[in-house]
Amino acid sequence: MPKMNSETKVITVTLNPLLDFTLVTNFVALGYHNQTTESTRLDPAGRGISIARALHSLGVPVHAIVLVGHDTVGRTYQTLLAEEEFPISLIRRAGCTSSRVIVKDTGHKNETLISEASDGVTHENIQSVVKMLQELVGPDDTVVFAGSLPGNLPTDTYAWLVDIAQSAGAKVAINAGGGDPLLQSLKAEPDFVYLTQNQAEGLFNRPIRVYEDIVGVAQKLREQGAKTVMIATDQIPSAVLVAEKNVWVAKWKEEAEGTQSGRAEALIAGYLAGRLDHFSRDEALELGVAAATYTVSQLGHEFGTLKDLQERTEEVDVSSIDSGGETV
Repeated sequence: MPKMNSETKVITVTLNPLLDFTLVTNFVALGYHNQTTESTRLDPAGRGISIARALHSLGVPVHAIVLVGHDTVGRTYQTLLAEEEFPISLIRRAGCTSSRVIVKDTGHKNETLISEASDGVTHENIQSVVKMLQELVGPDDTVVFAGSLPGNLPTDTYAWLVDIAQSAGAKVAINAGGGDPLLQSLKAEPDFVYLTQNQAEGLFNRPIRVYEDIVGVAQKLREQGAKTVMIATDQIPSAVLVAEKNVWVAKWKEEAEGTQSGRAEALIAGYLAGRLDHFSRDEALELGVAAATYTVSQLGHEFGTLKDLQERTEEVDVSSIDSGGETV
């Protein structure tokens, strides 16, 4: 695997950061005392910052913009970010920061999530993000907008931010989740869009059960403005990449030792890292999958280096789709 050699940087924007607590126990008993079996993991998460951390692990120059609250969770989050070894521009705001407790139950083989939503994000806060973005972005940079919008922001917020990044000559990748924020962002014609099979079903209000359906949905998203679309399936580990007239599907096996935290972020980061280093799209998809399989073999948001991913790329099957009726 070649060494990354990107001359440009990636700027990630996180409007809705998330502090993740990961606990591991065996056979959770509700209403009773439960003992952890592993050390508690505490991660500064949220899609944008997690993608930045994954890119940094792969040797890609990255700068993160994070909008974080003044509350106790936000102060803890800021302390954790101080340990990262890449540039981070932190913008403080009033209100609370999202947090989440993840309980991995090794006995029942499941994960339980308990989440607290953020609040207090204002238009003035987003204006501060815009100002910072305009100061940082340069021609040929890549800007990644990732994560759900805080609930009180207009659904066209990402579309507005994409326009600003593109006006500076940057390429744009977006992971807005599903729903109207994603559809609105397509009007700005982003270069890359990521979503899940479940989110695609919500967008089009119908079941999507075979690869042919996934490709059809991706093509519709391209018709609405997206240049390249990646859709990750929910039932089996696979991802479909649609760009122009080319379609690839990646399939892999996942280890069960870790948690699902950071899986999507690693997949996106690996793909973007490959493309920045001039990998073909199928090679970049392979790298993204290798990054995702490494992350789900770990607890919490742990991202692999190129050395970590070396052997994993050999376990990924990337091919052109030739069977439209195969169930996913």
